[in-house]
Amino acid sequence: MKKQTVVTALIAAGIIATGGAQAQVSSEGGPVMVGGDSMHMDELAHTQTLVGRVEIIQDNARLRADKVVITRQAGPNGRGFGEVVTIVATGNVYYVTPDSTMKGDQAVYTKATDDMVLTGDVILTQNQNVTTGTRLVYNLTQKTTTFDAGTGRVKAIIYPDKK
Repeated sequence: MKKQTVVTALIAAGIIATGGAQAQVSSEGGPVMVGGDSMHMDELAHTQTLVGRVEIIQDNARLRADKVVITRQAGPNGRGFGEVVTIVATGNVYYVTPDSTMKGDQAVYTKATDDMVLTGDVILTQNQNVTTGTRLVYNLTQKTTTFDAGTGRVKAIIYPDKK
């Protein structure tokens, strides 16, 4: 119980310290809720590292993983935290939107391109449809998906409408 209180306080401090420069996991923007078993903030490296049952929720999108490292630009005085540059999620990664669930071993979000790249054993589920491969690139703004399988093949099971 005491550990949970400390973790909650650290996460709250991280949100307050970052001000308006929040992580982007949704194209809709808005407030971000972050949580994990522990969080380490490094003002000189401009990183926040969350470990253990990490969850980041923004609008209607959710990113879950074992570990997430958020890298930001330097704050106004060269220290602290500015805008998000990248988010790297590793271990049991799930990226969930209202339309789909994406699962992989690692996900890298790059703010400059607004792309979420999932790698490893990647599974994309949309309704009953399932697609697998080793690399998926999802653009949050354009809502486009590109899938490849490296040396293998992209495989899909598609259920047509009953109409």
